[in-house]
This record gives sequence, C-alpha cells and structure tokens, in this order.
Amino acid sequence: MSTKATLLALVLFTLGWIACNGQQKGVAEAERYGSATDSLFFSLERTPCFGKCPAYTVSIYRSGFATYEGRTFAPRQGRHTGRVDRATMETLLAKAEAIGYFDLQDSYDGAVTDLPSTITRIVSGDRDKRILARYKTPPALKAFALEADTLLKDVVWTPAPDLR
Repeated sequence: MSTKATLLALVLFTLGWIACNGQQKGVAEAERYGSATDSLFFSLERTPCFGKCPAYTVSIYRSGFATYEGRTFAPRQGRHTGRVDRATMETLLAKAEAIGYFDLQDSYDGAVTDLPSTITRIVSGDRDKRILARYKTPPALKAFALEADTLLKDVVWTPAPDLR
C-alpha cells in the first residue's frame, strides 16, 4: 500500500472514530441531563408544613427537560424526569409577565413557622427572579403557582435513579 493510501485510510478511520464516539456521548448526556448547555427556565418548590402539605420540587430546563423530586405527602415520591413542551413553557412565562412577576418582591415572609413556603424561580433572557412566598403573599402570585401546577399536571413523569 502506498504512503498516500495509508495516510488517507488513517485519516478516514480517525474521522469516523471521532464522529461515532462524540455522537454517542452527546446522545447519552442529552437523554440523561437535558443537554450539556441546558440551563434552568422555571422551578417551583413547595415546602413541608406541620400538617399534610405536599412537598416537592419541579425544575424545567430550556430544552424542555424537567425533573420532579417528591418528598412528604407529594403525589409521587422520589426523583422523576419528564418533558415539557414549548407551548407550556411559553404559557408559564406569559402568565408570569401578566402578574408582573419580575417586579414583585423577592420574599413574602414573616415570623410564622407552621406555614409551607412556595418558592418559584424564572430565568428568561437576562432576567433571573426567585421569590419565596409564605406569608402575606399577593393573591396573583398564589394563583400563578396554582396555574403552574395545573399546566404541569399532564407531564408524563418517569421514575429516575437517585444520583446522590
């Protein structure tokens, strides 16, 4: 075999190997974590109370990849993953903007220990807002959190291994 033919075969083999190995890793990471460049879009956390309040956290990433962590009295226990469609994400953002979410206070709290908290966060463009709501929460913010729960009720959640 000539030197040029050997060199060509080596280059083609190397390119094929890089293409196959890079693609396999990318697909596996995308399925497991959303994507290597995925970032948070929305999260909703409900904390426990002294009664039977459901405690859970839902996080939605820009790709639509979503995680759910159910704790005490939650509809599902443990870690789950799912997908949220673009229309649902757009609706969440539109509803947040309609109540002036990014202009609300960062915290609605007081010296009350037996009430559950609702913690929401939205990241959109250069805006990143997190609100803790437990005491004297504006009705529009309470309604927004309930609407978010309603919008996400039809997500198909698949149990996922605990990565801790």
